[in-house]
Amino acid sequence: MSSWKLWIEDHKLISIILALALLAALMAGYFLYGRPALLRSRYKLAYEEEIRSSAREFQLDPSLVCAVIFTESGFRPQAKSGVGALGLMQLMPATGLEEAELLQIEGVTEERLTEPALNIRLGCNYLRKLLDEFGNESVALAAYNAGPGRVRQWLKEYGVKEDGSLLYIPYPETSKYVGRVQSAKGVYSRLYPELAAQNGVN
Repeated sequence: MSSWKLWIEDHKLISIILALALLAALMAGYFLYGRPALLRSRYKLAYEEEIRSSAREFQLDPSLVCAVIFTESGFRPQAKSGVGALGLMQLMPATGLEEAELLQIEGVTEERLTEPALNIRLGCNYLRKLLDEFGNESVALAAYNAGPGRVRQWLKEYGVKEDGSLLYIPYPETSKYVGRVQSAKGVYSRLYPELAAQNGVN
């Protein structure tokens, strides 16, 4: 038997402690460096300047804007849904054109709604309106997904929980959407804390 094997046999407790320490160090390295890198590859950040600018203009948490974009389009500017929603924030053409008119942006056509900076600005304005109307992030996100008309009806029919969120969301897709966006928001706020700091969000 080699000398190092004999040493291990004679020092089993020390060997176990050293092995555990090595495992702990490897796990710490993974969570400090490996896991964030893997998460950043999934929860990517693009159009950072456009997101920060529009989030600041409409007093939104940039992490929330990132989460909506991630969930809606996966940061693909040319994304188009089966029902015709367009761009990074998946705006329906009628909604996008209405928001452009409210913001007095001239020359906006349906074809332009996929332009990243424009799409983000219009989407942020729409999201701000929903937050102001419903006063609760999860309710506003449900309205972003299912439409404010449906959410107003759900509020009348089912009411709200103590935290102000909807007591019941009859659309499973919308319920999952709200959960996905809020989960992604948490990830973005942890992975990119500089976003919130630069926009003065605590």
